[in-house]
Amino acid sequence: MNVMNCSLNMDDDIAKIYKRQADTVYRVCFSFMKNTSDAEDMVQETFLKLISCKKKFESEEHEKAWLIVTASNTCKDELRRWKRRLENMNVFLRRGNTVQREDSEIRQQVLDLPVKYRQVIYLHYYEGYRTAEIADMFHCSESTIRNQLLRGRKILQRNSTYGAKSMLLPAAVLAGSLLVTTAVYAVRFYRLHDLGLGKEEVMDLSGLEKRVDEIAREEIPVREADIITLGGVAESPEYRACSEWREFLKEYDTDGDILSGSGKEASGLEEEYRLVYGCYSQEMADKVNELCAKFCLFRLKGFYLAEDYDDLCRRAEIGAVCGGMPRNVGWDFYFGYVYDDGTFLMEGRIEVRESVPWESESVSWVSDYQMIRAVKGSFNPVTLNVGEIDEYREWNYVTKSGEILLLANSSEKALIIADRKASFIVVNVLGDFLGDTFQVSDEMVEEMAEAFQFSAIP
Repeated sequence: MNVMNCSLNMDDDIAKIYKRQADTVYRVCFSFMKNTSDAEDMVQETFLKLISCKKKFESEEHEKAWLIVTASNTCKDELRRWKRRLENMNVFLRRGNTVQREDSEIRQQVLDLPVKYRQVIYLHYYEGYRTAEIADMFHCSESTIRNQLLRGRKILQRNSTYGAKSMLLPAAVLAGSLLVTTAVYAVRFYRLHDLGLGKEEVMDLSGLEKRVDEIAREEIPVREADIITLGGVAESPEYRACSEWREFLKEYDTDGDILSGSGKEASGLEEEYRLVYGCYSQEMADKVNELCAKFCLFRLKGFYLAEDYDDLCRRAEIGAVCGGMPRNVGWDFYFGYVYDDGTFLMEGRIEVRESVPWESESVSWVSDYQMIRAVKGSFNPVTLNVGEIDEYREWNYVTKSGEILLLANSSEKALIIADRKASFIVVNVLGDFLGDTFQVSDEMVEEMAEAFQFSAIP
């Protein structure tokens, strides 16, 4: 059993409890979940609850009893969530095999719905959210959501061979096609502000080509910009570690004396401290270790430059994230690197073409991109300058394969964000970087979201 690897970074008391009780907790969880993978997830959830509540026990028997009850309740809660998701599917399946034989046709009808209808039908019928909750997610009125549900059902009725009976179909179709990708981890809705780490001074390179002479004579000007973490949403261990690291750096070596005198000390640090975390003193390296222990995170290690796209996928142990793109979409791999845990950065370019009957295929639009995958459970210090968060248009988007994403677009940058079970993924959409233009519409962002196979990344 390989669960709670982070116990190596916990304090001694928790580590000892884990060593004593892990097998008992696992057996309890397996009795509920009936499979190894889900049981291990529930063991981890149980011990995370122990860590967060800082429970003190009177004896080992008290400790064991508390963990058994907590593990049982954790499993029951998870099974109740699954039950809610499956209720609509079970109602549908009881109607007989005749309808099931047409499942692929119905599934396609649902997935072909316009995005605004597909999303609310998914959330209402499959995830079980109330219309008021969905309205809050999309920052609109409840009546708008009810109208979208109604219109979506009418489109299905009109396109279905089952007429009025198709009212029950969305839940079954979505459950059948999306259960594998969504049942194992919680759906979370968040905004860019949930990733924000505050403002920071960055170099102002706007209009750079027009100011070469000016910049050659003077220092490059700076401006304030919003910074987001690439490790996870607010309150996650990854976010909190990154936030505390930034606060530490703001107050550390403000006059640069330690940096100027580091020399031999910096050269004696392990490579990942210098390359990943930018450490140039033992004090900085100690702070990295302190944050990893505090938030039960691993340090990033083992930096590798990927030879090509296939090498990156192999080293990161992921599927073909660019392997299922539509025929009219081309892509290039420019550059990438990978850490031992599978955290990676990949840069490339997407080119979308459209067929014109009287001409050969012509380019519709191009965009360069960076895809950053942060593996949960590791301390990733990398942040991203996003300009002004309040200038972004943000919306949740459900892809045809069932992935729930946060999309954001502004006049200078667009983002595609996926919160997976084991990874946090950010795609930084750069526009035509070579052409020095950013003309990315909301529709283009959605096309890029459909082009990547996020389900290939655990």
